[in-house]
Amino acid sequence: MKTRLYEALVLSTLLNSAELWPFSVTQMKKIEAAHHGWQRSILGISWRDKVTNKKVRETTALPELEDIIRCRRLRWLGHLSRMDHHRLPRQGLTWEPEGFRRRLGRPRQNWKDVVKKDRRKKGISWDEIEEAAEDRRSWRNRVAQCVLDAG
Repeated sequence: MKTRLYEALVLSTLLNSAELWPFSVTQMKKIEAAHHGWQRSILGISWRDKVTNKKVRETTALPELEDIIRCRRLRWLGHLSRMDHHRLPRQGLTWEPEGFRRRLGRPRQNWKDVVKKDRRKKGISWDEIEEAAEDRRSWRNRVAQCVLDAG
């Protein structure tokens, strides 16, 4: 019961619009540590008990936060690819400003870069995304498979 409440109240609040955030590795580690800490407190496990995070996840049956966010991103990507081309979110997916030059150094990670990584991790090409997203059932099955792979 506590796990279901955690999912409904804490995770839904914490991950509100998280599919749009480009997390850095450091940020993801911090948010993942908080996620594991909350799961441990639900189960009444102290860090002194020497229980691994994997064992805690198996007990609560909750996937890693990174996997949850990745699946949400893929779901949002399906919505974007089905949108009309005149809608702003869809235009933002392919828009490149003219004459824009980045500063020197490593560029900040943006949403498109994060989605590219997610696509590579799941082995999905852009053409497959557009084709599967047109058929909502097919896309739901792909995203559901993502959730099953994560769990």
